[in-house]
Amino acid sequence: MEPISLHFHGPLTFTPGERCLFHSPLQDAACVYLWTIRSDLDGLYYIHYVGETTDFGARQREHLVHVLGMNWGIFDPVEARQGVQKRIWPGLWRDGSQDGPARLLQAYARGSTDVLRYIEALTVFVAETDVDRRLRKHIEGSVGRNLRDNHRDKSALYPEDNHIGVGRRIGASLLITADAPIAGLDPVIEI
Repeated sequence: MEPISLHFHGPLTFTPGERCLFHSPLQDAACVYLWTIRSDLDGLYYIHYVGETTDFGARQREHLVHVLGMNWGIFDPVEARQGVQKRIWPGLWRDGSQDGPARLLQAYARGSTDVLRYIEALTVFVAETDVDRRLRKHIEGSVGRNLRDNHRDKSALYPEDNHIGVGRRIGASLLITADAPIAGLDPVIEI
């Protein structure tokens, strides 16, 4: 199989301004994307989440709704910029109990400022690719697995419960470049 080239454009943001991902020329792209948080210690972008989609902008809107609704976990952005994964809200999806919604409602009033600060800390890189969905999902999983397996020192912000779906190797190489330095993102990953 021929090598697959990926170039991660960014960093983009969820917040308004010239880097807003919702105004990106890639907003309609099929892609692999990385949520990152920039370190105050070394200026590198540390991977927080790896995803793939057929429509970048639509998928990021879905993510935004889940974060704002506190369905997903919220991390302390000050700690994250220091390389520390400190979850300040676990996410409603982790709590399937009957009391989960009540805990969400109690946390919501005091947590809304934390949610907005977390969203402001997130930066997103996007790599357009026209491969089929199955291969795109394999690429997504391979990037996450490579980070977790080969860069434990750089995966502090990548939660252990992030799902990584990787099947057997398919005999291809990812050739990766990016607009900015992303910690733990190798220039070549065998998939």
